[in-house]
Amino acid sequence: MRTPPRVLTGLFGHETNTFSQLPTTLAHFEDYLLAFGDDIPATVEGSVIEPAGVEDAAAELGWELLRSVVAWTTPSGRVARDAWDACAGHALETAAKAGQLDGVLFSMHGAMATVDHDDAEGEFLEQLRGVIGPDVPVAITLDLHANVTERMARHADIICAYRTYPHIDQAPTAKRAAKILDMAMKGEVRPVSHIARRDLLGGLDSGRTTVDNPMTELLARADKLEATDDGVLLVSVQAGFCPADLDEAGPTVVVCGDGHDTRFQAIAEDFMDHAWETRHYDSNEYLDVAGAMQRLVELPASDGPTGGPVVLADASDNPGSGAYGDSTFLLNGMIKAGLENAAFGTICDPDAAAHLVAAGEGATATLSLGGKVDATYGPPIDVTGTVVTVTDGSYLALGPRWGGTIQHLGATAVLRVGGIDVIVASKRLQCTELETFTHAGIDPREKDVVAVKSIHHFRAAYEPIARQVLIIDSGALATKDFGKLPYKNLRRPIFPLDLD
Repeated sequence: MRTPPRVLTGLFGHETNTFSQLPTTLAHFEDYLLAFGDDIPATVEGSVIEPAGVEDAAAELGWELLRSVVAWTTPSGRVARDAWDACAGHALETAAKAGQLDGVLFSMHGAMATVDHDDAEGEFLEQLRGVIGPDVPVAITLDLHANVTERMARHADIICAYRTYPHIDQAPTAKRAAKILDMAMKGEVRPVSHIARRDLLGGLDSGRTTVDNPMTELLARADKLEATDDGVLLVSVQAGFCPADLDEAGPTVVVCGDGHDTRFQAIAEDFMDHAWETRHYDSNEYLDVAGAMQRLVELPASDGPTGGPVVLADASDNPGSGAYGDSTFLLNGMIKAGLENAAFGTICDPDAAAHLVAAGEGATATLSLGGKVDATYGPPIDVTGTVVTVTDGSYLALGPRWGGTIQHLGATAVLRVGGIDVIVASKRLQCTELETFTHAGIDPREKDVVAVKSIHHFRAAYEPIARQVLIIDSGALATKDFGKLPYKNLRRPIFPLDLD
């Protein structure tokens, strides 16, 4: 190994809902997070994402980094060729021009699909191997909701996934992977990935780590193994991403062992046995819209303005799961219920946002809102309200999920409909940060009810201020009723579609 060791690094991440009609183009990455080469350090400085962890690890370990790309955007449909060519292409070109490399540390989501590749990460890793050869150690970091394929495990010596959901350990995950990669580059270990799966589409309580559940049980076992077994370098537990029409979609366990040894595979299989045995466990109670409105009536009154809001999380219209973010089912229910002192974040409707911005603050507007992509998942509704605030939709996130990054909603307006302040945005975004509201002049702490489009990531910022959290399946694209999704490529039979 040279001194300093030369390490190729980058991030190209997307969680692809293959049932979404919305393509994911290069422009979507440009709107969210995109940087190349020498622009990367300044882009990620002060953030909590993986490349920031890589920069810290490289400084501590004395690496020379060959930076390729940092690219991420909101989950949506298949990634278009322009994005693949620009991002994966640049990373592969950087590798080809690098000369001799000592290692690779690359961050991915693990559930990307493109218009050409169902297993995009596996395709990228295979192409990367074709450039750098079979002997350079490759470490990858993954989202806890990765769909890890056999091809990914074959081409990545080290697989290191997040251990939190909400995901608040991105940078530490990169540092964990860097530690093992450094040992491999020094010849101290010979990492090999051993993968196990079952006929599961969902399980492990969807990967949640905010309650005691099958996921946290396995993560505790993983911690113990890594601490007590010198041969076990890393154990990664992935809950999988369900709205992906991929043969190998679903939960997996990857044991990164020091060399080829059947006991590492046995550990992975044992972990997956636990996932299968606990497959019915779900810590969430999913309410429909009517049930949620009734629950609000039944809840005891708040202790006053400092009592905190009831947070309504529409899991089924979560852009973080690839949903459209323009479903109106929940908003319409809130309007009909006559809620007061409430806020709604967000509804994505570029045309409505443009109309409200043009009307200006203080204007009264009547318009058709939401339901523009596919009315099946929540049709347009006619609303009349007052434009309270107009913003450019850009703000610095300060929370534990995306802290230190700039989020972009595009042209945005707050429309007060009755007692509900509705954030009407031009771009889709999972509501994980308090700043989604505060940048538009809304303090969610002072509201009685706050609705967000999210299933779990919102908890990192919103649970500390909430007096109650209600999870809602309104029937939008990211519904928990997987039987409504037209799977064609998924292996069958599988739980919960065919097996009990």
